[in-house]
Amino acid sequence: MFYFSMTTVASPGNAPTPVKAATEGSHRGYGKVILFGEHVVVYGAPAVVAGVAEYTTCELKVLPGKPGWEVVDRRPAVPGYIVEKAHEQKLAHKLVLDHLKIDTTVNGLQITLAGPLVPTSGIGASASDVVALSRALNELYDLRLNEHQINHSAWVGEGGYHGNPSGVDNTAATFGGLLTYQRDLQTKKAQFNRLPCASRLHVIVIGTGMTSSTTKVLSDVRELSVKQPAAFGATMKRYASIYNRAQRAIKEGDLQGLGRLMYECHEVCQALTVSCRELDAIVAACRRLGAIGAKMSGTGRGGIAVALAADQQQQRYIAAELAKSCREAKFVWQYSIAPQTESKL
Repeated sequence: MFYFSMTTVASPGNAPTPVKAATEGSHRGYGKVILFGEHVVVYGAPAVVAGVAEYTTCELKVLPGKPGWEVVDRRPAVPGYIVEKAHEQKLAHKLVLDHLKIDTTVNGLQITLAGPLVPTSGIGASASDVVALSRALNELYDLRLNEHQINHSAWVGEGGYHGNPSGVDNTAATFGGLLTYQRDLQTKKAQFNRLPCASRLHVIVIGTGMTSSTTKVLSDVRELSVKQPAAFGATMKRYASIYNRAQRAIKEGDLQGLGRLMYECHEVCQALTVSCRELDAIVAACRRLGAIGAKMSGTGRGGIAVALAADQQQQRYIAAELAKSCREAKFVWQYSIAPQTESKL
């Protein structure tokens, strides 16, 4: 069990200096998908989040006598993503550098981002960016940060992208694998637990090419909870049952059961009005193609859907067929969730 406090902790003491000219290790931040719990987490319900095995990498090089930092972004992002996020990324990197007391006023840095994760809305690309950066800075400046300090540094950086991040994306990006997440509505603390899974999960992530305002969608769900409390309460109760059964299915290795629950969870998202025609069409197409399970993932009303395949062969088949025959599937990626036997973070 790990409690994530939404407060800034003390940074290292005096400003550190580089111990080498460039990083040598491979520094990664994983992508993420939400398997269960969109929007209901705001009301204290638990969620299941997956840190996918695909990742963003970060390499650093000291630029002697050249102040500031520059970014070489080689990530295979969807069209327009890198340009659209450039301002937020600059702020996020500054937050990480300031948090770790990295001084670039004399000797600057070249930050090179790459890796197989495809940045798009809903995949946790911003968190994978700042986790990889925090890891790389840890090596270059010999900061001796542990994993929880890396995670906190990334949470600070996520503020550049999301203002007041929940801690979900950066925790998934740091630790990977399956995690449960629940926020205490009184203390505002976020509780994370590892959810062991014995086998690798093969997923297809499908992008609609659409984006939506998280603030607007959250506001609409809040309005629904006020105007239709009975229906909202029934939806929350249904979700609680889905979550409990999903935990059991994961622990027992019941992929078929897990998939059925993903379809059920998509119906919960529909009831919350956060799905849309495009996401519904993608989920229906996944069902027709034999996917074990499928649902929207993330904010909704655009963004991404995630489907679960029985194995890699079926994953490839579903991905190919979606790309060929589902017009709502603008982007299709094949990802995996690595097995994890440890129960502690």
